[in-house]
Amino acid sequence: MKKSITIECPDCRATGLYSGFMEVRGEAVICVRCSGTGAKEIHYEEFTGRRKKTGISRIRAGSGTLLDDSRKTAWMSYGEFECLVPAAEFKRQS
Repeated sequence: MKKSITIECPDCRATGLYSGFMEVRGEAVICVRCSGTGAKEIHYEEFTGRRKKTGISRIRAGSGTLLDDSRKTAWMSYGEFECLVPAAEFKRQS
């Protein structure tokens, strides 16, 4: 079931104004992530359990970078992955 929640904008810390390395000290710009409102709405699907990904025969741990070197990491099967990385426990909201 799709849900949504309104959170503080993480870029401007709910101020509506962003001041980063490009802005001169004492200056700010209207935050582009929240359009100056200070809030951001997030849409998400509630977690109900880890799904299977079809068509995968080999898995390796990645570093999350563009230049990830597959020669430095051992490969594993889907079954080995499921044993090594247990699925997150689904906790029903009350």
